[in-house]
Amino acid sequence: RILVSLACVLEVISLAPGLHANRLLSSRRASSILATSPRIFDGGLAGSKADPDAKYDKKNMSGPLDSFFMSRFRSKLAEELGKVNENFEPGYEGLMAMIRLLHSSYPSHEKVSDASRRTLTGLFPDWPPFAPKDQVGLLYWFKILFARPFPSFSARLNAWVTWWAAQWLMGPCVLEDLQPEHTRVNGMAKVAQTLPGQKLLVRRCRYLEEAGCASICVNTCKIPTQTFFNEDMGVPMRMVPDYETYECAFEFGIAPSADDEVEARAVSCFALCPSKGADRKRPSCMPQENQK
Repeated sequence: RILVSLACVLEVISLAPGLHANRLLSSRRASSILATSPRIFDGGLAGSKADPDAKYDKKNMSGPLDSFFMSRFRSKLAEELGKVNENFEPGYEGLMAMIRLLHSSYPSHEKVSDASRRTLTGLFPDWPPFAPKDQVGLLYWFKILFARPFPSFSARLNAWVTWWAAQWLMGPCVLEDLQPEHTRVNGMAKVAQTLPGQKLLVRRCRYLEEAGCASICVNTCKIPTQTFFNEDMGVPMRMVPDYETYECAFEFGIAPSADDEVEARAVSCFALCPSKGADRKRPSCMPQENQK
């Protein structure tokens, strides 16, 4: 979701010297998630605590580059699907139709996440040269020149770029300091001190709300986006979605773990999920143990 926009922005920056010539989801395979009792959202709890003031309003919240970002993302999605972009409904509705098609086109969660990640990396130019053959030039050199030697700066930079570029996709976002008490997993904080500007909070995720499906959230956004930042860009980052509020926290500087995935995957279908009742051989519904 967000990553798309980040890709677009960094591509703009990377190509600026030449008249901005061209611009900007193997997951960290959250292998076997331990069976847990699913949180039931069929009863209508999904979005029940969402902030009404944070719902995306295109008229008042859209930016000057949003159309470009969406067009770029849709083009890469169409390539991954082997379809023609123009054959889908224009605008965000068409984008979500493409996402649902991507989600239903593969036999496993893993393959859906891999396809989403390819879409993300495809947004970036394979430049500068001399990157390994299996890596994209811009992403590789960012990892080498920025992420590794300047991890705190790179975390704040990516949080800011995501905030600046991704609101068309996810809805209104705010930058916050990452507090130790907000990073607890199994009672233990993942960071020992406050990390300024390293948390991006999506107040009401447009992508999740429009998809109406926890599986689309996890497999086309959360897992591939985490993998993209952690592995392709070398920036530790984990995402923490909240299905009751539609909030999502991007915690830059913290790498995801298998424990982080349990709550995100251990939910049943939303009451209005468009995939509900679909063929369970496809990655259409949660929890994962329902897959065959």
